[in-house]
Amino acid sequence: VARMSSNDSGESSLVAEHLTAQHSAIKMLHSRVKLVLEYVKAVQSGKLGVNHEILREAYSLSHRLPVLQTERFTTDFYNQCNDVGLMTYLGTITKGCNDINQFVTRFNTLYDRLGVSRRTRGLFF
Repeated sequence: VARMSSNDSGESSLVAEHLTAQHSAIKMLHSRVKLVLEYVKAVQSGKLGVNHEILREAYSLSHRLPVLQTERFTTDFYNQCNDVGLMTYLGTITKGCNDINQFVTRFNTLYDRLGVSRRTRGLFF
């Protein structure tokens, strides 16, 4: 939990750095796939000439990617989604417990002060 939160010195956490790197990689992949898709659409519409080498590379690239409609993918995907959801709930519950603990501590501190002042007033008056 300590590594997942930001440090007091203002440094970003390891998880944030990892997620930022993954986000950058996904953005780069998206831009390149979009470029290939635009090329294929331009070839289909006749705006650009057919380059068989590029089309073969795009075809082989698309067949190297895993198929996302398999039973194994669906099971793994939902398992990961559930794990992320549970981790989010755990973090929320932990934060709530910490907030309640701080509230009880402050309440007890205030109650003890009032109790002491009432007791001391009773002794002297």
